[in-house]
Amino acid sequence: MIESVHRFAAMGSECALTITASDRSSAEQLGQRAEATVAQLESLWSRFRPDSELMALNARSGSPFGVSPDTFSLVVAAMDAWRVTGGLFDPGLLDALRSSGYDRSFDELQPFVANRIAADSGDSTVGDITMDRPSPSTILLDDETFFVTLPVGFGLDLGGIGKGRAADLAAEVLARGGAAGGCVDLGGDIAVFGMHIDDQPWAVAVDDPSQPGADLAVLVLDSGAVATSSRGRRQWHTPTGGAHHLIDPRTGAPAVSDVLAVTVVAAEAMWAEVYAKAALIAGSRAGSELLEGAGLSALMVTDDARVVHVGAIDGFMIPMGTSH
Repeated sequence: MIESVHRFAAMGSECALTITASDRSSAEQLGQRAEATVAQLESLWSRFRPDSELMALNARSGSPFGVSPDTFSLVVAAMDAWRVTGGLFDPGLLDALRSSGYDRSFDELQPFVANRIAADSGDSTVGDITMDRPSPSTILLDDETFFVTLPVGFGLDLGGIGKGRAADLAAEVLARGGAAGGCVDLGGDIAVFGMHIDDQPWAVAVDDPSQPGADLAVLVLDSGAVATSSRGRRQWHTPTGGAHHLIDPRTGAPAVSDVLAVTVVAAEAMWAEVYAKAALIAGSRAGSELLEGAGLSALMVTDDARVVHVGAIDGFMIPMGTSH
């Protein structure tokens, strides 16, 4: 067995596939196949490509529109995510993202140079959505024809769930193709399975958002997924100051909570991504309750550099030699 790393760029991120295979030729073929899968999914789900299936669906709001099985299943998952997070994950925030200034790919935005966006120390709570717009519950689905009908005025964005789902599907491509093991890392949305070359579990380093360049923790797992959501990752300038990409569905504005970053361990990267975003928006207290209610483990870092351990996260951690 050998271990090979295949790198590429996709979905606005640097991506890496670590593949355990019988030989390098097999590993390279598997890597190319998984990369092609991610590229195809990006072409379906990107809101920055006017010819994507997602944008064609948005353009046909109010009318049934046939989509691919991959897109249909992701829309179903996004609606489920909206329900299980009490609305804190919301796929209907396309217009709010555009209004906040995130109207093009992040590479084209002017980066915000401050270490973080100022936020008050309040702890938001899970509550009812108050924005005046159609609810995700009004999306109509036909699982026989794969037709989706968006309500008029609903702007669908799959960015908060799509990269995690792509990581899960890329891992499936590797496994079905014969890889003995693999680690799919799509810019921090990570899915792992099977054997590591040295028979050790997969190790995932978690960045410390309060100390850039340092590791907060190293998580180890044999299979499953890890995803991090952070207010420090994607920030940009607006005429009124800095903004970030995590929109609070209750206000339609960049989220304000006492949490700087959340890292979640789950069975699938899609759900790790969803719950990390929802917990960050909720705040440390309500976010912890949300994660514990879902049976998930996580690390939260607050604005004052406090580290909150949620669920059974200690069982995934390698001691770092220091305490936070």
